[in-house]
Formats: sequence, structure tokens, C-alpha cells
Amino acid sequence: MRNVWRHLRTPTLVRRIMIAQMLLLTLLWCLFLTWILWEDLRSPPILTGSKTYETIFTVVENLDDRPQARTDVLAAFSKALREDYGGGEDPALSISLIVRKNNEIIYSSSGAPTGVTNTRYGKLQNSESEGRTWTSRTLKSGSANTEVTLVTPAGGWNFFIYLNSRGYYVMPLLVCIPFLLFPAWLSIRIAMRPWNKVVNEVALRTPDDLSPIKAVPKHRELRHMVDAVNGLLARVREGAERERVFIADAAHELRTPLAAMRINVEALQSWVSSDRQKELLTGIIRSNSRAARLVNQLLLMMHSEARNDTVMEPVPLTTLIQERLAALSPLAAERRIELEFYSDDEIWMTGVRERLMSLIDNLTENAVKYSPEGGRVEVDLRSLEKSIQLRVSDAGPGIPVALRERVFDRFFRDPNQIQSGSGLGLAIVKAVAQQHNSSICLSTSAEGGLMVTVDFPKQKTA
Repeated sequence: MRNVWRHLRTPTLVRRIMIAQMLLLTLLWCLFLTWILWEDLRSPPILTGSKTYETIFTVVENLDDRPQARTDVLAAFSKALREDYGGGEDPALSISLIVRKNNEIIYSSSGAPTGVTNTRYGKLQNSESEGRTWTSRTLKSGSANTEVTLVTPAGGWNFFIYLNSRGYYVMPLLVCIPFLLFPAWLSIRIAMRPWNKVVNEVALRTPDDLSPIKAVPKHRELRHMVDAVNGLLARVREGAERERVFIADAAHELRTPLAAMRINVEALQSWVSSDRQKELLTGIIRSNSRAARLVNQLLLMMHSEARNDTVMEPVPLTTLIQERLAALSPLAAERRIELEFYSDDEIWMTGVRERLMSLIDNLTENAVKYSPEGGRVEVDLRSLEKSIQLRVSDAGPGIPVALRERVFDRFFRDPNQIQSGSGLGLAIVKAVAQQHNSSICLSTSAEGGLMVTVDFPKQKTA
């Protein structure tokens, strides 16, 4: 029983379509019936026609000398009118008959609003009597001073009572809807067979299967969905392939030579005796460890981009840049490069410290590497109105404008560049900037070199 209840509570598309069909049917029936009956009540045929009035005139004239017989015939006629109109004997729901002769009432239906009078013969008029609104029409005979008035209720509430009293509203729905449920369910199930084929094919796939869906239906609506899914699978497949190629190339280009370098330097340490030499070898190992950490960081960044599970935290960006410039100062000293850092106060931002460290290191190392000896590298950190701007400028050869978009591709390098490198630096910088919802721009520095500008959006920090 619990499983049945759980099944009934679970939303289904078939049930949704069936309910929508039933509601639409009910709405259309209500609108159609309301329009028909509203028009009928606004201009009731029984009031606007002339045969009823002519019949009553004939009865009054033929039985004028027999008042009792006349009254009995009019009473029977009134009862027949009310049965045909509906609403029973209640004058607030049904039609009433009032007959006057010589301005005196000679007959009125039970409970009829005798205070209702018409000022214009032959016209429908609304009037107030006994606290209600009535619609009436009066005709006067041509041969005698006889007036016949037919009165019906005109209130909106009476209209709906009249509607239900005649069974026009509920009964057709109660009769039709049960017989429509099964055909509607069956038609929907048959129509959704192509959908089920696509669902079954997707359900049987393995996580590594990114090939296009083969069950391409001919139906236009479903074909659009399948085409969109196949387009998504193609993009995911291409992205996964690029990621695999990148990881394989990075491991081949960086991990292997770094590991070999570390092994050789560690072996060489046991053969040297000079403290200066040992210090230099220790520095090489330190730099090797830093490069290895950079590779591992890059691989971790690739995985974190796929899972999107990186935790952001407040980072003192000014202090972090100072630390990284201090760590890179030996590299700058070797080339007699002067590192200059400008920042007003401590600037905080929300981000991943390790990734920001990688961004700063790559920008600074590239600036030092491509600057001429004795040059200057300027790092400028500013807090703007809507962003935190980091600018790194050098006096190197720069990057041609035509190549400034392509240099962010992994392993792409300027063909005219004579400096050695792997082409990963700016690719890593761009990946870190995207992870922090930042923009990166390349331009020409004041000294004719390259200026890299990174704009981090401002966020509230704890």
C-alpha cells in the first residue's frame, strides 16, 4: 500500500498531460455553456417570442365569460412554463406569468413579483421589485385591453442556480470525463513510445560512452531535444579529449625531466664537498620542488575545474604578492632585474590562495624571463570601485597583437620567440582567472614590453 501511495505521489508527465486535458475540457465546456446560457438568459426565447403571448391572449378572450375556467387554464399554463424553464416553483429561480385586464391583475403565478411593470410594450426591461432584479417583457392585445407580462430572475447568482438546476453543468462532465480518461491515457502512452526508446538507450549507456544517441526519432519536437543532447555530448567529448591530451602532454613535458633532474642533483650532492656547491645544489632542488609543485597544482586545477568543489576563502593579496616577489627575487637578481611593487594598503579578496600564488608566480616569472638584463618589472595592485586590479609590466619584446588571443592556448608560443618555454604560463594564468570570475587583458607597457592586467571582482570578505 505504501508503494502504491508513493507511486501516486510521484509526478509523471503522462498524468500531467491527462490532468491538463481534463482541465482544458472542463474550461472549454464551462465557457461554451456559459456563453450559450448567458445569451439565452439575456434574450430568453420564451420572452422574446410571440407564440406564448398569443396563446395566452386567445385563452383570455375565449374564456372571458368563465373566470374560474380561465384561471384554471392559466394556472396549468403557468405550471407548464415553469417546468420548461426550470427552477421549480420558486419564483426567484423560475419564470412567472402576470395577466392584467383593464389594468387589474386577473392572474399571477404563485409568488410572482406583481410589482414589476413595463413602461414600453414589446421590449425587454430590467426592474427592481421585492428586493430583486427581474427581466420582463409585456405585450398588449390588439382587440382587448389585456396585458401579458412574463418575468424571469435577472441576478447573476440566479443564473448559476438556473444553470445547475437544469443539469447543464455537472452531468455532462460526470458522464464524459470517466470515458475520456482511458482513451487519453492510451493515446499519450502510444504517442510517447519514441520518447521511451530514447530514454532506454540513454539509461543503458556507461559513463564513458559519449557517442551520439542512435535512436533519432522523426518527430520534430523530440528530434530537437535529441539533437541538443547530441550537441552537448559532442562538446563534452571534445572537452574531455582536450583535457586528456593536455594532462598527457604536461606529464610528458614536465614531470619526467623534473624527476630526472632531481635524481641527478641529489646524486651529485654526495660527490661535492664545498659548502658553496652544496648551497647551489640545494637551491636547485628547491627550485625543482617548486616546479614540481607547479605541475601538481596544474593537475589539481584541472580536476577541480571538472568537479567545481574548490573552497574560496579570504586572501591578503598584498601580503601574498610580497611573499612571492621575495621568493622570486633570486631569479630576478641573476638577470639583474629590478622588481618593483606598488600597493596602497592591504587588499583582501576571496579566492584560492594556492591558485592565486600560481597566477602571481607565472606572471612575474614570465616578466623576468622575457625582460632584458638590467631591466625593470613593475607589479601594481589597485583597489578600484568595482574590482581589484593586478598589473604586471615588463620591458621585454612583448606579444604581437595578432597573437594575444592565441597565447592563452596551452603549449602555444610565439614562433619568433627565442626564449625556451613550454607555453603553459599564460594558459595557467587564464585558468586561474576564470576560476575567480576574473578578466585578463594583454596590452603594451609604457616601456614597450607586455603589460598583463587581471581584474578580480570585488567580494565581501569575512
